[in-house]
Amino acid sequence: MAGPATQATGQTRAVRVIVILLALAVFINALDRGNFSTATPLIKSDLKLSNTQIGLLISAFFWTYVPGHILAGWLVDRFNAYRTLTFGLALWSLATFLTGFAGGFVSLLVLRLLLGAGESVGFPATSSLLARHVPAERLASANAWTGVGLMMGNGVGVFVGGLLIASYGWPALFFVFGVLSMLWLVPWSLVRRP
Repeated sequence: MAGPATQATGQTRAVRVIVILLALAVFINALDRGNFSTATPLIKSDLKLSNTQIGLLISAFFWTYVPGHILAGWLVDRFNAYRTLTFGLALWSLATFLTGFAGGFVSLLVLRLLLGAGESVGFPATSSLLARHVPAERLASANAWTGVGLMMGNGVGVFVGGLLIASYGWPALFFVFGVLSMLWLVPWSLVRRP
């Protein structure tokens, strides 16, 4: 039978794993959000899109992302932050992956709207999970790690995205990032919830 010290160590380990996975989810969130901008010049050329269409596609993400925060907050409070984050990440990963198959303005527009809707769950779910599981005296550090994930996602996304595009073309960027994003769901489904 496990004693109080063993249980406390197990709880601490479980919280640490949750913080790492949440920081990684925010990293993925930023990575998948910025990849369209990295690929825009080639997408515009290959799909014969106008400047107006590109502007609409870039802004379309925010049409669902911004109001989606309110819906995501309600879903997290009403149902479950774990499930909401799982669904949102699966949706935005799928939208990222399918962008590699997009053949024109309309398909890109739909996928950008789905990406924004999926990514809108990231911060409400992350904030809820950190507040629920991380002790108050460690909450600032946990939030700092998610901040690192956000900034690193932006930087790594542009750098690695540029390398992928240069080597394999713009669709490869979305295929690779979409699959890598979906892989996050594996450890998340196995995490022991304290």
